[in-house]
Order: sequence, then structure tokens, then C-alpha cells
Amino acid sequence: MTNVSGYKIRALRLKHKMKSEICAHYLEITPTYLSLVENGKKHPSDKVIDKAVRLFNVPSTYFLSLSEPVAKIVALSADLSEEDKNIISSILGNRKRQRH
Repeated sequence: MTNVSGYKIRALRLKHKMKSEICAHYLEITPTYLSLVENGKKHPSDKVIDKAVRLFNVPSTYFLSLSEPVAKIVALSADLSEEDKNIISSILGNRKRQRH
């Protein structure tokens, strides 16, 4: 299973409408490193996870796994072509923009 903690940090940051620079400051990492973590290219250390737990007031177990619906979608997406993934990403991106 993919390390989901970085993706969850991003989700929480966006939920709280927090700029990446501010989040990085609180997590005591650089904005560049935060970007790598949020995009799954680097795994956050336990120290960063502990700071994220306090920053976002979530249980430490929050960072261990995906919710069941999201896990199902991730599993199903393994069989999708890159084109299909791009289509879904575009659809979801448009839905987000329409809500704002």
C-alpha cells in the first residue's frame, strides 16, 4: 500500500485553507520538502507526523490508512490507463472549481 500520510497532510492543509508555506513553518520543514511529501515523492518522518497530529488536532492513527471508500477507488484505479486517470482527474478538478 502506498504511504498515504503525505496525501493526508495535503488534504488537511486544504481543508483548513492553510497555505503551504504556513503549514511547512508549523511542521518545521521547507515548503519544497512539504510539496514532495504531499505529492508522495518523500515520506514524512515520525517527527513531522507528530507535528501534523498536533497542528490539525487529529489522532495519530489518522495517518495510517485510507478510508474504505478511498481505498476502494485506489484499488480500482490500478487497472485504469493514464488517459482514464487524466480524465477522472480533470472531472474531479472541475467539480472542485465549480464549488468555489
